[in-house]
Amino acid sequence: MRRFIIGLSKKVLISNTAALAVDAIFSTQMDRLNILSVWIGAIAYLIQLYFDFSGYSDMAIGLGHMFGFHFLENFQYPYISSSIKEFWKRWHISLSVWFRQYLYIPLGAIEKESCVLV
Repeated sequence: MRRFIIGLSKKVLISNTAALAVDAIFSTQMDRLNILSVWIGAIAYLIQLYFDFSGYSDMAIGLGHMFGFHFLENFQYPYISSSIKEFWKRWHISLSVWFRQYLYIPLGAIEKESCVLV
């Protein structure tokens, strides 16, 4: 239940609050914006996006634990990545695993771990 509450808090308190700033700045006409407000809007949007998805993931993991399921973690600080590839791995952990297990391997790919050199 703790994990669900943490996720709900991320969504309601952080993401929705950042969304207020994002909506206000993104709805402003371009000729009325200055560089500071554009940067604030961009950073607020990054915060909104991250805490929205992170909160939803935490809520899903928490609900899963309440019903006896175990879900994989989906985020590992993606904004500190040094490349797009690392960003994808840190942001979409469970999505990447799902693609590999249910699409890539069944369509004929050979896993590196299962290859045996003779």
